[in-house]
This record gives sequence, C-alpha cells and structure tokens, in this order.
Amino acid sequence: MTRKVLFCPWSAGGGAGYTGRALAAAARLRGRFECAFGPSGVPRMVAEGGYRMIGEPAPDGAPKRVPAFLPFANVERVYAVTARYYRRSVLAEHLRRDLAAIDEYRPDVVVTDMQPTAVLAARLRGLPLVSIADTDFLSPDPLAWMPWSAADPTTLLPHPSALDALDAVATEHGLDPVGSVPELLWGDLTVVPSAPEVEPPPPAPPGRSGPAYVGPLYWDPPGAPYVPRAAAGTRRVYVSIGSGGMVADTALREVLAACDRPDLSVFLSAGFAAREWLHRYPNVELGGFTGITGPIGWADLVVNHGGYSTVLAGLLHGKPQVVLPFMSEQEANGRQFLADHGAGLVARTTEVEKDGRIRYVNRHSGATDDPVVPAADLAATIGEALDDATLAQRAGYARDSLTRLRAESDLAESFAALLR
Repeated sequence: MTRKVLFCPWSAGGGAGYTGRALAAAARLRGRFECAFGPSGVPRMVAEGGYRMIGEPAPDGAPKRVPAFLPFANVERVYAVTARYYRRSVLAEHLRRDLAAIDEYRPDVVVTDMQPTAVLAARLRGLPLVSIADTDFLSPDPLAWMPWSAADPTTLLPHPSALDALDAVATEHGLDPVGSVPELLWGDLTVVPSAPEVEPPPPAPPGRSGPAYVGPLYWDPPGAPYVPRAAAGTRRVYVSIGSGGMVADTALREVLAACDRPDLSVFLSAGFAAREWLHRYPNVELGGFTGITGPIGWADLVVNHGGYSTVLAGLLHGKPQVVLPFMSEQEANGRQFLADHGAGLVARTTEVEKDGRIRYVNRHSGATDDPVVPAADLAATIGEALDDATLAQRAGYARDSLTRLRAESDLAESFAALLR
C-alpha cells in the first residue's frame, strides 16, 4: 500500500517560496509516497506541479499595501503580524481547516513549512510530523531574524503575542503547552534545506533530534529549464526580488533603472502578473515562474531580495549576488549567508535603535530615512559586484557541500523511517 504525505506550507503574505520548497520535497518522494497539499498551499503552483489540493484553499494572503521594509525579529512576530495569530478565533479556524484536510486525505505523514496550525493538527491526530525549516525558525534567540537590532521585538511591531494564543489553543485541545514558537517548529524529523557551513544548527529542544541538512530545496516547473536570451557581448543579470504582491512598484522601478545599461542583458522573474510598465526596458526579458535553475545558471550576477531559496540556489551554482532586502530575514540571509563570506553584497542594511527607530544604510550613499534604494546607488552596487573578481571566486564557498548534501540525502527513506 502506498503511504501518503500531506504538505502544509505557510502562505500568509504570499507563500510562493514555501509552496515551492514543498513541491521540491514532494518530487523527492515520488515513487514511494503519494503526495497532496493542504489548504495553505498556493493553488496555482500546486496545480502546475500536478498535485491535489485537499480542503478549501486559504484566501489570497498577499497584502494590498506593501511596506517598504518589515522588521520581523523572529518567527513569532511573523505569526502575530501577518496572520493575526494573536487572535484565538483565527487560529481556531485555521486549525479546523487543517484538521479537515487531514481527516479527508488520511495521510501517514504531515509536513509543515512554518504553518503552526498544521503542527497542532498533526499532533492531535497522532501523526508523524516533518518540519522543513530555516535555522532561524528553530533558534530560541528572540532576535533570530534580526540579530543586529537593539530593540525589543514588540517595540518594532507592537502586536499582541501569538505565542499566548497558540498555547491557549493547544492546551484547550489537550495538547502539551507551547513553551515557545521555535520549539513548536521542531518536528519528529526536522529538515533544513541548506548546509551547516552556511547556517550552523541551532540547539534542539529536549526530546528532539538535531536537524537533517538536505541541500537546497527549490522548485522548477515541469519541463526543461528555461534559459533566457542575451545580447552578444553583454553581462547577464538575473533579477528575482519576490512575487508581485510582495514588492512595491517603487522599489522595482529603481532596480530596473539601475540595470538600464547597454552592456547588460537582464532577465526579470516577474511572478504571476507582470505589470505593463515593465515592458519599457528593451534590455529586460520578462518571465513568470520559470523556475530558478535555468536563469541562475545563465546569469553572471543574481540580484535578489534575499529570499531563502534564491540565495541558496545562488550558492549552489556559485553565482555572486546582490541582495536588496524588503524584510529583516532577507537582510539576515544577505548578511550572514553571503556578505560574511565575501559571496555577495547587501545593497541596503538597517540599524535599529533601542526605541525601535530604523535607519536605512545604503551601501554607497550611506544613512537615510528613505527605505527605497535609489537607482544610482543600486547601479553602483551592481557595477561593484560585476567588476569584483574575488566576489565571483568566493560565491562558491558552499557549493561542494550543498551539492553533496543534495545528492546524498534520501528524503523518501527518512520519511519511511518515521513509519517503522
């Protein structure tokens, strides 16, 4: 009898990267497990991947107005701010939704990628739980997503505690108390799609094993990888700064203006809906969700928002990167995974005072109160990255480790071991 796996990726605020990781993991289980997706997945991506979606899809979580920078200090603040999980009624509804999907599909294993109600639902049904996680999801540090901050996490985003509501909902259903959000996200198997030299393992809580590193998990749509066009004699720049709902037009306009040079061929991954004004740049080819493998292999430089999957893919392929972050975890990825190793540049960092005041520091023009990096500053950073031969050399610092872990890890066998 074929065993079944239900994937429940996080989707509040967008979620394409989380659903993409789940799709990549599901592909590794093919032949040994039947896979489906719970209602928190991104429906369009799940359908394109050829999987069933179980239950009623969650409403579109993309915000209508996008702040220029989101100062999340840790995963609990993400739950409180983006999903309003400080409201027990919201948590209860999402738990009901995930329980209904489990009861309909009857999986043997539940997989979460940061979706806490799926964790509670799996525990309530007594099912093995696999957690796909960045190490900063798992860290007990209250500033895990923003270690350079001097402010208390609730000073930056003063929403009520999601932990209190998660604990209340868990205990009223007879589950153990939730002592911390990171502990909740440690599974019976905890999978980190990276390598220890990129992000060292955090300490496991009592009763849990340390994380299993499996190399990058990112999804390419079915078919041969798409390879962008390039004009002869030009340098190739792959721009991927998040899906359309998560990036304001003002920031994207500055990025494309910075790349408006005759010596560059640019491929822009524009997400689900490319805005009309994007067609004004003759050196820019527009693509939707074309996958990462083709464009990143084609590129001389990757300009991205610091999204986990894109940064790890760049490291796997040994490509120098310029990171323009729109939230604190993206900034941390750029600082810690790239800049600290000389493998990339961060176009704009932040400084956070004790009172929560944020100062933006552009790489070339310095401190400002404006979170949008001007095109001139971005152009200088992109030029710096293209001209720095040492950056290209250091871009592959983790390539061998990431390649080996990706080739050697056997997710299907790890899942099967949970059922023995």
